[in-house]
This record gives sequence, structure tokens and C-alpha cells, in this order.
Amino acid sequence: MKFTGAIVASLLATSAAAFDKYQPWGKRDYACVNVYQGIPDNSTVTAGQTVHLRFNRAPTTHCTDPLAQYPGSNYTVFLYNNPVRNLDTIHFDAQIKIAGDIPESAGKVDVKIPKNLPQVQDGSVWYLRLGTSLPTAPQMPTLYNAAGPFTITSA
Repeated sequence: MKFTGAIVASLLATSAAAFDKYQPWGKRDYACVNVYQGIPDNSTVTAGQTVHLRFNRAPTTHCTDPLAQYPGSNYTVFLYNNPVRNLDTIHFDAQIKIAGDIPESAGKVDVKIPKNLPQVQDGSVWYLRLGTSLPTAPQMPTLYNAAGPFTITSA
């Protein structure tokens, strides 16, 4: 019985560390937003710090067809703590909207990492997700880019 528990704990730790941010987070979800300035993976940011994001929908290594012929709706930016894939859905310990109503034509947004973060089990597994939807495209897909994992330290 102890052996089985150790294997399960090991598999859970491996699955959390092996989260693939480029796999769809939901139905018709594609990693087709190109963020060319933002938070580097495995970095550390401070609560209250401003992060400068620069983005477009140019083709990426994760999405060769960015569906450029369809206009995107306004973008939003969310913080997620410890996202984990469970079958075809993503579960997370915390989700915080930190910006919204960002026109696609802007191509940039400055977001502030919140100072009052919720209490979470692991503060070293945060992801920043910039996303939009294509309401006039067939099946109305969502496009995103996720940065992370990264750690948020207190100011």
C-alpha cells in the first residue's frame, strides 16, 4: 500500500511539472497569439511589478495559421496558479483577471502583478495568459499565449 501511494504521489508531481501550456485549455482553443515581450519562463516577478507585453497574431511555432483573416475581440489577461490538465479541461488553484478590454490593434499592454494574491499551495507555479476570441470565425475559436511557469514574490 505504501508503494502505491508513493507512485501516485510521484505521478501527481510529474503531471504538475509537465503542464504543457501550448495544449488547448478548452474547446477550440489555440496558442496562436505571438507574445514577443513579456515574462520569461522560469523567472521571478514581484507583486506590484509592471510587466510590459507586446503581442500580435503573426504565425508562431505553435500555430502556423493564426486565422488572421478574422478580427479578434478585445484581449484579456489572467493569472493562473498551478494549472493542471484533467482529461480535456484545465483545473487551477487560483484565477485572477488583471486586465481586459485591450484592443487587438494596440499590440501592447502593461499589466501590474497584483499585490494581494490569494493564498495558494505553490507560489512558484504561476502562468500569465493573454487571450482573445474570434467571434466571426467558424466555431468561434479562442486564441491565447501563456507565459510561465514563473514565481511571484511579495514586495
